[in-house]
Amino acid sequence: MKMLQIYPYDAQNDIIGKRKIAGIVSLVLMVASLVLLVTVGPKWGIDFRGGTELIIKVDPSVTDDEVREAAASIGLADATVQRYGSEDEGRFMVQTQEVSVVDEVKVAEIRTELEALGDLDAALWNEEQPDRMDLRFSQLKDIAQIEQAVMAAGLSRVTVEATGQEQEAFYTVRFQDLQNIIREGFASFFGDKFSASGGLERLETVGPRAGEQLRNSGLVSIIVALLAILIYIWFRFDIRYSPGAVGALIHDVTIALGLFVILQIEISLPIIAALLTIVGYSLNDTIVLFDRIREDLDRAGTKPLVQVVNEAMNETLSRTLITSLTTLLAVMMIAIIGTGLIQDFAVALIIGIIIGTYSSVFIASPLMIKMDGYLKERRKAQELIDKANAADGAAQ
Repeated sequence: MKMLQIYPYDAQNDIIGKRKIAGIVSLVLMVASLVLLVTVGPKWGIDFRGGTELIIKVDPSVTDDEVREAAASIGLADATVQRYGSEDEGRFMVQTQEVSVVDEVKVAEIRTELEALGDLDAALWNEEQPDRMDLRFSQLKDIAQIEQAVMAAGLSRVTVEATGQEQEAFYTVRFQDLQNIIREGFASFFGDKFSASGGLERLETVGPRAGEQLRNSGLVSIIVALLAILIYIWFRFDIRYSPGAVGALIHDVTIALGLFVILQIEISLPIIAALLTIVGYSLNDTIVLFDRIREDLDRAGTKPLVQVVNEAMNETLSRTLITSLTTLLAVMMIAIIGTGLIQDFAVALIIGIIIGTYSSVFIASPLMIKMDGYLKERRKAQELIDKANAADGAAQ
């Protein structure tokens, strides 16, 4: 069985002695990641920046360039196209910033045309319901006239209905929805190679405001998770261990985000889930090590803390490496076989497992030693202050 050991259980290597080198490497990587995040910025997915993502199924003979050409002919702005699945499936994922046939620019043109009718009091439109506009005139208007005014802004298939009471000049304009335009556009471009009834397999639209809310919620969820972990470690162990555990997690998330920027991995809701999984996985390794340190400290006597921590690292490193490698093997299979979001999720986990294993050894424990030293120094200083105060009191 010894030949199956990745790291000898009875090893006495000076792992903690490498903490300064590891600290410098981590600091450089964290600074580089922060610079990348500030200068280049993460690649936000549709979930967070708003837009439309669709999966289409076409004849397997259709190429990526032909799908891009079709998307451009429909008028999808900045459409990105990538194959979704194997080549014989004929599936493509198309992402575009378009969420509706109407945007703020088009709304301004429509308002101009409607104002030409006279008596327009309000023309209300918002990004959350982009396929409708509510109108209020001071005088009743002919519905056909309103339709013509809206279509004069370059739109087609517009319907207008009166929505107020008999003498109220309230109207609702409904624009053709984006899904129909996309379906009909691909059907027209590809002909028999695209089925209008089943070719558009999935379409998800997120408005810019909803995307911003989701992005803020995702960031808050990570911060709340880190705070909860800080409190949990404080109660589970003591204050010495909390900064080390949380510092290692911040280290992991920061470097992982930096690598996402380099690899151009989109930050989407599944990737936020992957980041939270990374946090949990890294914390698991850290807690195993902290548990062993605490057990060893109970019977360490006068043995220095650094020596106790080093021995605990040697005792748990084999378990940590075996757990990480077996998990990596499973996740790597998903990364190789999977496609799309599943593949990105697996790649994010691979990055997190590697960084998390490293940080539990080289970041969490050294920070715990630093915190222990700080608390001892503060305790000594407080004792000196108490003695000085007691001496002053006796002198008076």
